[in-house]
Amino acid sequence: MNFYKSAALALDHLDKNQGSVKGSLAAAGIKSTPGEGKRILALVIETLKYKPILLELLKIVPLLSLEKITFPKKVPKGAPSSLSLILVLLHDLLFSIKNKIEASDSWPPKPSILKYQTRLKAELVKIQIKKGKSSIKDLAKSSSSEVSEAIRYIRFNTNSPNKTVNDLHKDLSKLGYTKLDEEKYPLDSKSYFMDNHLNDVLLNFNGNTNWWLKNDYYLDGHIILQDKASCLPAKVLMYNWNDDEGECIDATAAPGNKTSYVSALMGNKGKLHAFERSPHRYKTLTSMLEKAHCKNVIPQRADFLESDPKSKEYKNVTRILLDPSCSGSGIVNRLDYLLEDDVEKEEESELKTERLEKLASFQLQMILHAFKFPSAKRIVYSTCSIHPEEDERVVLSALQSKIAKDKGWKLAPRNQVIPTWERRGRKEELGDDEDLAQGVIRCSPEDRTNGFFVSCFVRDDPEGLSIKTKSQQDEANQDEANQVQAQSHGQAQITTQPEAGKSKIAAKPKKRAREEEVAVEIVKSTSKKHSDSTSLTAANNNNLDDQIEIEEEKIMTNDTEEDKTIKEKTEAQLERNKRKKAVQKEKAKKRKLEKV
Repeated sequence: MNFYKSAALALDHLDKNQGSVKGSLAAAGIKSTPGEGKRILALVIETLKYKPILLELLKIVPLLSLEKITFPKKVPKGAPSSLSLILVLLHDLLFSIKNKIEASDSWPPKPSILKYQTRLKAELVKIQIKKGKSSIKDLAKSSSSEVSEAIRYIRFNTNSPNKTVNDLHKDLSKLGYTKLDEEKYPLDSKSYFMDNHLNDVLLNFNGNTNWWLKNDYYLDGHIILQDKASCLPAKVLMYNWNDDEGECIDATAAPGNKTSYVSALMGNKGKLHAFERSPHRYKTLTSMLEKAHCKNVIPQRADFLESDPKSKEYKNVTRILLDPSCSGSGIVNRLDYLLEDDVEKEEESELKTERLEKLASFQLQMILHAFKFPSAKRIVYSTCSIHPEEDERVVLSALQSKIAKDKGWKLAPRNQVIPTWERRGRKEELGDDEDLAQGVIRCSPEDRTNGFFVSCFVRDDPEGLSIKTKSQQDEANQDEANQVQAQSHGQAQITTQPEAGKSKIAAKPKKRAREEEVAVEIVKSTSKKHSDSTSLTAANNNNLDDQIEIEEEKIMTNDTEEDKTIKEKTEAQLERNKRKKAVQKEKAKKRKLEKV
């Protein structure tokens, strides 16, 4: 495989799945000799260091639009994205020791870039001067430079009495701060700008900013320190909210940042039920709500899963926010997480998989419980995880559930889920359905946020997205294949596509325990299918639908003879899978010994 294509594929895998460079080379299926592998690894790491500068350069010299035939938006399956391919080629041309693209002149991407070589180098020098660097090599991003380029997000609390965001701007001006009209990176220590996605309340400062320490705006709850990604679930939940619509629930409210933002988006009116089962975290929640001037929140130290959806207390609940316990794998505060060696021992990998399955079953259980609230119309599910097991796969399992089909729950489309946010979901984790992938959000440290995932379920909404049937998916795949083929011949018209620990619970009711068992089995079934293939086909989706329906029916009925038979078959299958896994593991050990 072409050296540059291999490096670009690794970049694509990193962009979608995070992880480390070494892990991405293996996961992307890149085969190479030890020497070639080291060369590819070095190129990927160096490209990552210069990626922010290269992306800035591509805004000035837009190669993707200037060379549409060579670098199409849609590429054949197994080929790297045009953007990643351009990035690795530009690195070698502009930053490598030889300053040249080491490929044949007959390979189309090379001459397509070289025709802009003079302009690219001139613009790069301008960027270097603008950033005050002595050489272009100093433009490389590193762990030390990241500290100064980090962003401090500060949310103005619109629940604040006698204070407005304009008051904040005026007081910041008195402190010597300048409000910029547009975003700028890196930010100097005395400048700030309003966020381009949450431009009414979120202020962006240099990461070293500390003016708020001992300042009344912070002490009196007029501002809240909250990462941008953490603000997105509340914003998505309250899309097109009307004051007379109904009530809301925050199912896992502590420490209260998201709760206070939902309260503010409700205009501090109506009712917002806030659940928190941990006594210690409940105290943190109530303290935060008081500080943030939340008058419409009804906190309760209770487990959301123990709530009764049919209770009169919740008959008017139309919107529910779910941000349950997760692995926390998205909480990253440094760039070099990409450069770590994540090669794990088999035992560690198995423990990680087991933990993710348990978390995913709990997360799915939360969603299925939320589906039961009779007046609910909009449910947001979010995590601070980068693992698809907790993100897209949980969403897919929820959409395939019997209760989702019976009650009409679907996925909200992109236009209702921060449409201007570029990084969307992983298509291959959502049955290869591009529409579903566009309907969810992924956040990455490269977006200057923590790793995060946001999805939204809707009901009685004509725009809602359902899982495609096999025929619909085949038709969509064929249309995409035709478009790629047309582009490869330079005949297709280019169309614009958006770029893509909670405490343990004591004894539980019997029904609750059965629901947990069902969720675990659903998650295990989903995980097994994904271990066999990197993407789900529509046929696999239909098979999983049947399994989920069978398992959910067990909750609604007593253990009949038929149920016992199903359970015995399931247990037998699990035992066979366990034995098969043990045999595979033993073979792997033997192969290692033979190599030694």
